[in-house]
Amino acid sequence: MRLLKFCATVLVCVLSVAALVAQTIPGRDHVRLSADINRYRGADDSTTHIEVVYAFPERSLTYKADSAGLSGAADVTLMVHLKDSVVFADRWLVPHMVADTGFLSREVNLVGLYALQLADGEYTLRMIGRDRHNPARRDSLAVRLPVRRLDPIKPVLSDIELASSIRQGTKGGLFYKNTLDVIPNVGGVYTEDQKVYFYSEAYNLLGGSDTSDYYLRSNVYDAVGKEIMSRERPKKRVSESSVIVDQFAVKSMRTGTYTLVLSLLDSGRAPMSSTGRKFFVYNPALGVDSSLLASSTSLPMTQYMSMDESELDREFDWTRYTAIDDEKSQYRKLGKAKDAKTPADVKGIVEAKRKFMSDFWRHREPGLREEYLARVAYANANYRVLSRDGYRTDRGRVHIMYGTPDDFERHPNETETRPYEIWSYNNIQGGVIFVFVLRNTAGDYELVHSTHRNELHDENWDRTGVTR
Repeated sequence: MRLLKFCATVLVCVLSVAALVAQTIPGRDHVRLSADINRYRGADDSTTHIEVVYAFPERSLTYKADSAGLSGAADVTLMVHLKDSVVFADRWLVPHMVADTGFLSREVNLVGLYALQLADGEYTLRMIGRDRHNPARRDSLAVRLPVRRLDPIKPVLSDIELASSIRQGTKGGLFYKNTLDVIPNVGGVYTEDQKVYFYSEAYNLLGGSDTSDYYLRSNVYDAVGKEIMSRERPKKRVSESSVIVDQFAVKSMRTGTYTLVLSLLDSGRAPMSSTGRKFFVYNPALGVDSSLLASSTSLPMTQYMSMDESELDREFDWTRYTAIDDEKSQYRKLGKAKDAKTPADVKGIVEAKRKFMSDFWRHREPGLREEYLARVAYANANYRVLSRDGYRTDRGRVHIMYGTPDDFERHPNETETRPYEIWSYNNIQGGVIFVFVLRNTAGDYELVHSTHRNELHDENWDRTGVTR
């Protein structure tokens, strides 16, 4: 009888665990954090207003069942560095509820906005995005953030914010400003059926003695600098500042990278201020912009001419630690040959990817491709864990980004601590270390601490991350 009761108890426990697992739906896409930064006039003369807009694919999150449905969340950390110091840091959750993960779209992102005020300086902004229900799934980015106060006297423009829509808004909304809801298009990628909406602000329009009308001009240039659109509107100086909102369609533009330039001109059409922003158009119906195809200004594409699409995609995935968000978005929007409708479209997509990869390395230091891919090969050979390629692991990433350490300190078999490694680099930022811990014997060494100013920092790593 006791044996029967024991078996029944075990069965109940197994069924309970099975039910819990059945209620957890893992993310289907990679966690991809993307962000844009826009700078506006600050609350006072000593600061600049910074808006960080960011996005996650909704399909990248792990969802768990609860009383309200299926809930997922992105766990976001933001840090602002000035030289060797962290001058600002925050962490928050971006929750997301769905009724059925079967309806999650690959093209739908969770979009958020974070605002702060910064004094003048050469900052580095770092964001880390984690899947709340599976923190090992994460992405990070680090971007240079120069901050200079806008001229307090002469007419001047803010940055251009690219948007997916702009409409009359409700005060208090996340994307509300100056009576409008400005819904960001993070990464600035538009398809043929969309319009490019953009928002900017002009300041100091009444400063000085000139009270005559001025002109607002918007130009769009392709990747080789050819003007493909120009608009000019007269404006009256009725207030000290002005909100600039406009839109244009992209259905006549071929797939490629474009630059929007916004300018303020005085009554004689002399430039007073200008600002620009790149965006990317994906329009398979018109094919690829000729500026994306091979040209005399490109590096020889010999190494790519024999590559098929899968090889090109694999190499671009390897570049995840050096590619910027715009490049990632642009490459993704080139599409897949398997989705093309005609043989000509298939050829156009593959050729565009070959040209993209050639230009990708052309815009970097000579010899970087060979060095970078050699590091990837080393990471794949030495840090692979089960089915996970080495370049996707924490140690692989650090090796690819920073090279071979000057010193390894390994602790694989100590009785009171989990296995851990300390990597030292003597010629980076005056000397930095990276600490990796094997939390789970079936897993991989995870980065728990570094003194590098753009990496995860935890002074208590030896007490919270290593002790058994």
